[in-house]
Amino acid sequence: MIDLQTVNANIARVPFFRFLNFEVQSLDSLHATTEMTFDVRHIGNPIMDYYHGGIIASFMEATAAIAVRPDFTETPAKPINLTVDYLRPGQKGPLFARANVTRKGKRIASVSVITWQTETDKPVAEGLYHFLLV
Repeated sequence: MIDLQTVNANIARVPFFRFLNFEVQSLDSLHATTEMTFDVRHIGNPIMDYYHGGIIASFMEATAAIAVRPDFTETPAKPINLTVDYLRPGQKGPLFARANVTRKGKRIASVSVITWQTETDKPVAEGLYHFLLV
């Protein structure tokens, strides 16, 4: 069993993760669900108060990396490829992400991630991330 308090304490030690300001809500061996609190530093469109696309992609990548290696004791998973499809604007408010490890071998892991705000069936973005594990 993975202790969420320990995982979130480890996340707080990573400067960029602190910048993103997110927390793991649930975690098991193949999934991670996170919530990011909106902050003005996340804005990409100041007229509309929309999230910057890079912030969304980074939040998704962080969630995927945690799903692959939640304990932070081994060498961190290194992202080697990512594809993000932006489906609608991320508006002012919390953003949620769910990562699903679709394949995890000895060297490579593939993770699909979806983000949403109020309804999971209305995603803000979805992506596919590949990590090097060695």
